Amino acid sequence: MAMPTQQKYPLMIHKPIFRILDLCCGDGGSAVGYAKALEALDYKVEILGIDIERMEDYPYFFIQDDVVDFIERTPYEWFQQFDLIHASPPCQWASITRELAIAQGNMPSDINIMPEIRIFLKQGDIPYVIENVVKAWACERCNSLRMRGEKAIPGCKECKEVRKPHTILCGSSFDLAVQRHRMFETSFPIEKLPCNHKTDSWPIGPKGKPKPIGIYHSLNDYVGMSKWKRWDKGGRKGPEPTLGGWTAKTLEEAQQAMGISHITKWNRLKEAIPPAYTEHIAKCFIDWRNKQPKPKAQVQEKKMLDAN
Repeated sequence: MAMPTQQKYPLMIHKPIFRILDLCCGDGGSAVGYAKALEALDYKVEILGIDIERMEDYPYFFIQDDVVDFIERTPYEWFQQFDLIHASPPCQWASITRELAIAQGNMPSDINIMPEIRIFLKQGDIPYVIENVVKAWACERCNSLRMRGEKAIPGCKECKEVRKPHTILCGSSFDLAVQRHRMFETSFPIEKLPCNHKTDSWPIGPKGKPKPIGIYHSLNDYVGMSKWKRWDKGGRKGPEPTLGGWTAKTLEEAQQAMGISHITKWNRLKEAIPPAYTEHIAKCFIDWRNKQPKPKAQVQEKKMLDAN
């Protein structure tokens, strides 16, 4: 009896799943950037965000919980299902706009859970990203001063050394209308991008120089409104701030400046980071991971797929 000829049938190839845990997730500015980059690389992306407040615009799976409490009561094995952990701890305690907020009668939060999150991530073996304002990384002396409600040492050399290994990203590097300097501490290398503070993406401010749109405090908020006439390429007119930049006139202008469309509340948008930042970081992470030695099981699986 003749044996049937062997035929090769195509295997059902499924997209690889990439799981991200998004701690202190806010309304998902970071998450959207990761998803955009990874989906373009043909991954199926699953993101879980955790935040102490309910985030109505968060576009992925969400748990409302205290992040530090969640970490302390959850077995580490649960976290190992994720390919990457991103953390954006509250930053108001270290923000450069803190003094301005106090002067305007607002009381910024003093919550600082960054030390607990850093210890958790650095002691583990899961790749991680920690994002915050630049001044959140400081020497012990300056941190102690802040804890007592005092100002950090201006131009502190020890703080500069603490920040040296980490990466600062700027909106100007991605042709955004914001500056939004943010620092990233990661367990893998990130390509550093130069700032371009003369970018055509920034409106023209005093003395004919480009100036970024501010996404902080209140919409349409100007400081020192008596001396300058407001003008730029878009024909905006009115008083020009004598200090710093200006905040967006409308929520739509702010969304466009940040490259964000899904966050619909000003109070949430001003706490977000542009998705372009984490889109860049995701690409760097995949480049780095692809260069790492693969486990034997993955090598055998690839050989079987190639044979078919």
